[in-house]
This record gives sequence, structure tokens and C-alpha cells, in this order.
Amino acid sequence: MKRLLIMALALVCGLCYAQNELPTISADRPGALTGTDVMPLNKVQWETGMGFESTKDGPHILILNNTLLRFGLFENAEIRLGANALMLNEGQGQAPIYGMTPLTFGIKAKFFEGRGFLPSVGLLAEVKSPHIGLKEWLPSRLTPTLHLLFEHTITNWLGIGYNVGTEWDGETGHTATYLGFGLYFSISEQIGSFVETYNFIRPEEGNQYLTQFGFTWLVSRRVQLDLAADLDFLNLNKFYAISGGVAWLIN
Repeated sequence: MKRLLIMALALVCGLCYAQNELPTISADRPGALTGTDVMPLNKVQWETGMGFESTKDGPHILILNNTLLRFGLFENAEIRLGANALMLNEGQGQAPIYGMTPLTFGIKAKFFEGRGFLPSVGLLAEVKSPHIGLKEWLPSRLTPTLHLLFEHTITNWLGIGYNVGTEWDGETGHTATYLGFGLYFSISEQIGSFVETYNFIRPEEGNQYLTQFGFTWLVSRRVQLDLAADLDFLNLNKFYAISGGVAWLIN
């Protein structure tokens, strides 16, 4: 009997230890910025959602589904595959257009974990395919994006992040400088909030300064829900967006 009790206790302790070793989800949605965390080796995560964008002098966009698949390829790097299914409404009596945006392939790597006042550091490199997606929305050339990623943990309830990078236009070949800064708050163990400013500096076409804010709800170690909104505070009557979705650590 004593031996059986010892074996049962060892089994319970082993299960508790294994539970503690399970990875906790770290999602790249919501938010316009990208964090430095990468997927654990051989783990798969699906991040998906819906949204709506309205531009006063441009089209209205209903995001029927946006999907990002992430796979841990190495200990410090992941590969990514993303696409959006949209309904584009140009207005003025035109019929809405339904289709898929160009497929995006990418890789994210984490170079430094962060220590003391030093931030964690990562790199995100992505490219849009000129061949997969609705024909009218395909770029005429490869469209790369390159972002440096930084994160600081200030306290157990506050973190900051910032991104800087370059994005290429798929038609003109012009580049835009991307600058982003975010504040991230832990309201509780399950609830978080954030506010981000993300900006596109385009000398040829004009600059754009946007802000996103929202909330996250960690339903479990593997599932997170989110809700977010975007505004152009310099032109409040010209642009806004809302979105919501879920991130699921599959295995």
C-alpha cells in the first residue's frame, strides 16, 4: 500500500510539473507593432479575426477573415504565413469586390532575451507574393518588409515596445519608413490593455500617423481573445478601424 501511495504521489507531481512546463500563448495580434517573442520549437499557432476599416475619401473595407499561421522552426526563429479575405466597397454605385489579399511569407527571429535595462531584440522579415491572391490586388513585384523589434519589461504590470523598419511599395518601388511605439498594461493575470502609435513616413506620398488601442483576454494558456480600434488623431473624421479576433496555440 505504501508503495502504491508513493507511486501515485510521484505521478501527480509529474503531471503538475508537466502542466507548468506547457508553453503559454504569446500572440502577435492585436496591435500594429510586433513583439519579439517567437514560437517554441515545433509549435503551431493560429491567429485570426475580423474587422472593418473606413476612409472618408477612399474605400470601406470589411475584413472577413485575417489569418496568420506561425510555426517554431528553430529555438529562436519562426516562419509565418498570412493572408486576408476582404470585401472592398468603393461606393458610388460600384459593386463590392471580394477576394484574398496577396499571400505573405515571413520569418521572425529573436536575437537577445533582454536583461536589466537592455531590451529584448528581434527581427521580422516578410514578403508579399505577386502570384497568390486576387489578381487586381497583386503587386507587380515582390514587396518586402523589414522591421527591427524591441521590448522592455518595466514592471510586472507595464511593458513598452518599439519597432523601426522599412516597407517597400509593390507598384512604384518607393519605400516607407515605419516607426512604432507601444505601452502594454497587465490589468490582471487574464486581462491586458495597450495603446500604440504607428507611423508611415513617405516622402513621395505623404506621411500617416495612426494610433491603435485595445484589450486582450487570456482565456486559457492556449487561447487569447482580443478587441482593438484604430484612429487617425490628426484626421478623426477621415479614418477609423475596429477589429476583434482570437489566437490559438494549437499544440
